[in-house]
Amino acid sequence: MYIGDIIKTFREKHQLSQEAFAAKAGLTVEEINTLESNFQNSSSTPVPVAIRQIKGIAQAMEQPMPLIMSQLPSDQQVMVNVVAESDQPHAK
Repeated sequence: MYIGDIIKTFREKHQLSQEAFAAKAGLTVEEINTLESNFQNSSSTPVPVAIRQIKGIAQAMEQPMPLIMSQLPSDQQVMVNVVAESDQPHAK
């Protein structure tokens, strides 16, 4: 199940708008909309999802991250964004 299907199923079950879910997840409505589309630009390439997005989604759903991640298909790319120490807010 793609991350967009997971989000949409949860939202519909709990009667949440994209805006309400985005606020709970600490993500933008645009991110939720993009993830729910499942595929990039009407192609067969799944939309990649970042670890920080999975973390927010898991928190909004009150589920552990590994449970959410275990539901993702092998063709959905999970991105890890590494931030340089100098870019951390506490380093400034």
